[in-house]
Amino acid sequence: MDRKIEKGRWNKKRILTIAGISGIALLIFASIYFTSGKSKLNVDVERITVSEVKKDAFQETIPVNGVVLPQTTIYLDAVEGGRVEEKYVEDGAFLKKGQPILRLSNTDLELSLVNQQTSVYNLLTQMQIAKNAAQQNTTTKLNQKTDVESAFKEAKRVYELNKYLYEQKAIGLQEFKQSENNYNYQLERMDLTDKILKQDASSNVQQVSQAQQSYLGSQNALGVMRKKVGDLVVRAPVDGQLTSLDAEVGQNKPKGERLGQIDVVSGYKVRVDVDEHYISRVFIGLTGEATIAGKDYNLKINKVFTQVNNGRFQVDMLFMDKCLRAFVADKHYRYALH
Repeated sequence: MDRKIEKGRWNKKRILTIAGISGIALLIFASIYFTSGKSKLNVDVERITVSEVKKDAFQETIPVNGVVLPQTTIYLDAVEGGRVEEKYVEDGAFLKKGQPILRLSNTDLELSLVNQQTSVYNLLTQMQIAKNAAQQNTTTKLNQKTDVESAFKEAKRVYELNKYLYEQKAIGLQEFKQSENNYNYQLERMDLTDKILKQDASSNVQQVSQAQQSYLGSQNALGVMRKKVGDLVVRAPVDGQLTSLDAEVGQNKPKGERLGQIDVVSGYKVRVDVDEHYISRVFIGLTGEATIAGKDYNLKINKVFTQVNNGRFQVDMLFMDKCLRAFVADKHYRYALH
């Protein structure tokens, strides 16, 4: 006998369908719930800045790190090479202009100075000898001129007397001609003597002038040599603080080597590295603010180094506030560049 089989209401397929629909509905509900309303983010209170929103000119701020440096730095180089014989001050000392820092020795340079001094003394001696010889020669020429003048006067007297006697028929023509010839001869001697004296005077002036020029040139060379020897004592070119002194007694320093530097502590500047992205927007006169030891200071760009290294370029900024003598160079501080 057949019997009717009842169909189950909660079969597996139906249960899976209901579960899938329920899951999708739950996911939609969760998405709506969590995305609606205000989002939340935990932020440190000290990092939050609350400001009034207002319409104004746009200002871009570039936060960078800077180094406080002396406004002016003078480098000390060895003008002349030599061996370090003595140090008068140590690194970090405050110096006055002209104060000695260290002394070098250079035997070759000192020997050249002695030779140059000897050369100057020899030139001076030779110039004096030449001057004395010129004076003696001039004296001799003057004595000769005196004799020529005396002979000329005597010849002139005899010629004039014989001319009168010849006109009076007191003497013959032969005697008159002899006196006339002698007079003309002595006259030519007078003219020649005057020319020789003038040439001699001109020659003496030229020789003395050349000797003086040679002596002055030798003296100038001696002065230069003395200055070179004097440069063996390294002195402070300006008032300031000596830093980075690299010299010890016994070291040999070649000509032109860097010995140290002097920082002029009358003012300071800040040097910063800026990303090359801002190179077209950074220019002289742009202002900035520096935060140093908890205090804010105003700065102004006075120099832009346009050379880019490793994607960055450098900028020098001066303090617009009162000079800050308490700064110590080479300390890093953070500041914002406007």
